[in-house]
Formats: sequence, structure tokens, C-alpha cells
Amino acid sequence: MWVTSLAEKPMLESARITPVASSQSPVTDSVIAFLKNVPPFQFLSASELAKLAGSMTLEYFPRNTLILSAGRKAPESLYVVNKGGVKLALRTQVGKELILDMRSEGELFGLLSMMGGDVTRLDVTTLEDTLCYTLPAPEVQQLISRHAEIADYLLRTSVTRYMDRTLNELRSQISLMGDTERLLYALSVRDVVREQAVTCEPRTTVRDAARLVREAGSTALFVVNGQGQAVGIVTDKDFTDRVVARGLLLDLPVEQIMSQPVIAVEGDQRVFEALLAMLTHDIHHVLVTDQGRPGGVLTSHDLMLLQGKSPLALARHLEQQRSLDDLVTAQKRISDLLPLLLREGAKASHITRVIAEINDRLMSKIIELAHAKLGPAPVPYCWVVLGSEGRQEQTFKTDQDNALILASGIENGTTTEYFAQFTGFTHDALEKCGYPPCTGNYMASNSRWRQSLGVWKNYFRSWITQAELHSVEDALILFDMRAVAGEFSLFEELRAHTRHLLREAGFFKSVLAHVSVEHRPPLGFFRTFVVERTGNHRDELDVKMLGTGPIVNAARLFALDAGVTETNTISRLSALEASGYCDPALLNELQQAFEFLTLLRLEH
Repeated sequence: MWVTSLAEKPMLESARITPVASSQSPVTDSVIAFLKNVPPFQFLSASELAKLAGSMTLEYFPRNTLILSAGRKAPESLYVVNKGGVKLALRTQVGKELILDMRSEGELFGLLSMMGGDVTRLDVTTLEDTLCYTLPAPEVQQLISRHAEIADYLLRTSVTRYMDRTLNELRSQISLMGDTERLLYALSVRDVVREQAVTCEPRTTVRDAARLVREAGSTALFVVNGQGQAVGIVTDKDFTDRVVARGLLLDLPVEQIMSQPVIAVEGDQRVFEALLAMLTHDIHHVLVTDQGRPGGVLTSHDLMLLQGKSPLALARHLEQQRSLDDLVTAQKRISDLLPLLLREGAKASHITRVIAEINDRLMSKIIELAHAKLGPAPVPYCWVVLGSEGRQEQTFKTDQDNALILASGIENGTTTEYFAQFTGFTHDALEKCGYPPCTGNYMASNSRWRQSLGVWKNYFRSWITQAELHSVEDALILFDMRAVAGEFSLFEELRAHTRHLLREAGFFKSVLAHVSVEHRPPLGFFRTFVVERTGNHRDELDVKMLGTGPIVNAARLFALDAGVTETNTISRLSALEASGYCDPALLNELQQAFEFLTLLRLEH
């Protein structure tokens, strides 16, 4: 048994010290007592627990220690949390951290990566000072080989937990999910099934089974038992590889060449769940059931056809480009996205968030190209977007609204020159991709909006404490700031600083309220619309300025007052409703009005 001597180790390092005596000791007894309450080790006898304890190491990790790093070499041990806790997370292509799970005392991590033996799947970081027992991979392998119930428990709980958490996280993070009736993440499996399931009995000959598949024009056959339950699957590839290639007799029963078990999903489940099943089990056919009975079959080809029309496919296409010219060509497909989403009946707020997701991918790719040309950044930074882009409410290709937050305390001439070139590249690249410069010059290419974290804190302190009318009006766009790439911690620190300032900012909020009600609804004395009287837009209504604008301003004011961190207008109103900030009926009406007016903007 290995133990740590915490007093001998500095608090900034993980610790692994020397073994105690091999004979059973009070330390070993304490480990055994701990393991008796940890599933699945409670299945073991006292002697097996003692042997297991003798193979374990106790390691100490300070708070915020990255124990395992995604993409790095797989761990060589299984970890059991003794004290403290860890988070399991991954980062998306646009740099967002998705926390998939938390593990605390008596829980395990590192199993799937260790068993895979290639790379670590997720980042594992301590949430507090943490002690973990580690069990070497060979010991885990022996344990699994000797105890089928432990193998079943470890693999079943790990896979199920990852699938459930991943599905829930993706549902909340990917903006494609919503009321869009015919896109990958909103469709039910039943909606996209193209083939009926072909079935036969276990004793059916291989010859007859092959004939059934050919006549149905299918690519798979399911073997069902007397109760009508699928017990095996035979694909067209199986007929080739297992029968023809091996020279087997065609009179053999089909049950001798079938694969087990059959992976199935119910018809009312989401298509994404079928996709996840295919990825998890590395298969190309999923049985679609109706209350457990075979109904249809969904293939990987079906999903490829479906994804080819989706925003997800476009996002992936953008990420695959290797030059700015290629990216300029690829992004032209974004213009095809809006009519597709409108035609499929998506809510306006979902459409704008899909567009924002695509734009985030585009921006991240441009930043990647900038680094490829200029080299890595000399200091940490965070790229943020502002205004409608920050709120994820762009209707299409609007002006560039962005800024840059640099790490404080390391400014010099080299840093200044690098980021001047960096933001110049991103500015020009966005313009080539169809995003015109901001008329108000709210862009990172403007040195005023390319500053250190300390300067940004002073900016917000000045706006909030001095609260001059013109400065507040100018700064509104910056209160919708959202991080897109780089070190998100810089943005989080600035946001926390701003929230602290807003707690005692009554005068600022009153000025903000004045600005928010300055644009009144476009209704005249007789409740008729007030339209433009002259100019290019004569007899037209400015839906953005006089329609969605007042709702955006009101939601921002309420959110800042309530400490809500969301920037999206619908999300702000939903968070306010959940917190009981004001009348739910009012907030609901604002949401409906905003959806309707945004849809008008999208359609016109």
C-alpha cells in the first residue's frame, strides 16, 4: 500500500510518496474499510480486498489540478476518489468547456480511457484539494477477468453515465435542438426510417435469409425468436465475409452467422440517440422498434444523407478548410441555411442561435488561420463578440462587433505589434467572408477595444460609476459581450468584476432605464403604425430599432439588475421568469413578441 505524507509536500504539487510495510497495517485496514463501501469492490472477499489495498497508491492533488488531459496518453491506472472531488469535461471546437460529470468520494474515473489504452477521452480537473487511490491497469484487468459481475458493473455504469451526461449536455449546448422539425437533433427516429425491418426465424437457412434481404432491397436482416424479439442481426457484409469468403454451406441456419446483441432504439426517440448508439457500438445498423417489436432499420447512410442538409454539416465543412480563400468559398453556403430553417418551421430564436453557432465556428477558424500566419500569441487573450452577435441574435451577416481582452501585466511593444497584426488579419478575413466593418468601429482592430483585462475593468468601472448618458448609450453594446475563443477565464473574471460593480449601481441602472425606454413602440395616437416618412425606407417600419430593440433593452436592464449572466434576450427573459424577478405573464408576452418580431426580420 502506498501513502502520501501531505506535510512533506508543497500545496502546489500532486504528491506520491513511498510504500508502507507490505504486511497488513492500520493504514491498509483503513483502505479496506473504505473500499467496502465503494461499488463494485464490495463484491470482494476480505482477502481480495487486502490484496487490492496492497496494490493501491494514494495521491494528493491540489485544487484546480489537471489530473488527466484529453488527447494525451491514456492513464495507466484507475482512480478512486478518497476525499474531495473532480470534474470531467471536454472542450468544443470553439473553445467552450462542456462539463459532462462530477465525481466525489467513493466514485471512479479514468476507466474507459485506461481500457482503451490509446488516449485520454476527457479533461479531469480537481474541484478542491483531492485525495485519490490509484489501481494499476494490470490489477484492474485481473479483477475484471476474475469477477464477471465487477466487469459488468464497471463497463455498464461508465458507458451509461457518459452517454446520459453527454446527451443531456449536447441537448443544452447545441443550438440546433429545439422545434426544428426536420433537422438531425430534433427529428424522431420514426420520421427518418426508410426501410422496414426484414425478419426471419433462427432456423431459417442462410440461402432463404439472403433471398429475403435481396427481395426487400435491404442491407440487413433481423433474427427474431418465438416472442417476436430480435435476438440477432445479419448484414449484407456478413453474407459476404462469413458465408462466401469462408465457403460455408447455404443450408446452415442463419443463427450460426448472426451477430449479437441487437442494438435498438424506439421509434419516438431522437435521431441523435440512434447516432450515439452507432458511435458507441461502432455499428452501421440500428433496429427501430415499436414497443420492443421490430419495425424498421436506420442505417449510417440514412444519417449521412440527413446531416448533409443540416447546419452541423456546414459547421464541419467550415472547420475542414485550410486557407482563407477556401473558407471564403465555403462560408457562402451559410446563405442557404436561412431559407432551409425557415422552411422547416424553426422558431426565430433557434434560427438566430444556429446562425451564431455557425459564425462562432467561422470566427474560430479565422483565428486559427491568423495563428498559422503570425505564430502563437505572445500572451493569453480572449476573443469576444458584442451586440447582436454577443446575444446570438444575428439575423444573417451583420456588421463586425468584436473586441479582445489581453492578460494584464505583460504589455510590451512585441505584444502590441502582434495583436495589431492579428486583429488586422481577422478584420480583413471577416470582410472577405461578407461581414462588413462596424460603422461605430466597435472592433478589435480598433486599439480602444483591444486592451488588457485591467483596462477593461477600468472601462466598466467608469461606465457604471460615472454613468453619463452618452457614455452609457455608447457602452450598451459591450454589456452583451460573449466569449468565443481563447482563454475564457479572462472574460469570466471581467464579468465577475462587472457583476460586483452593478450591485451598488442604482444611478447607473436609472440611466440605463432612461436609455431603454427612449425608443417607444411605433404606435401613433390612433394605434396605427408609425412608419418612415422619407428616404429609402419611406412607408416602412424599422422592426429592429422600434420592434425588437425595446425588448432587447428591457431584457438587458432587468438582467443586469437581477444579476443574470445570460446575454441572449430569450435566455435572459427565461432566467428572469425562473428567478421570480417580475410578473411571469409580462415576461412570457415579451418572449412571444420578440419571437414574432425576429421572425419578421428573418422573413424580410
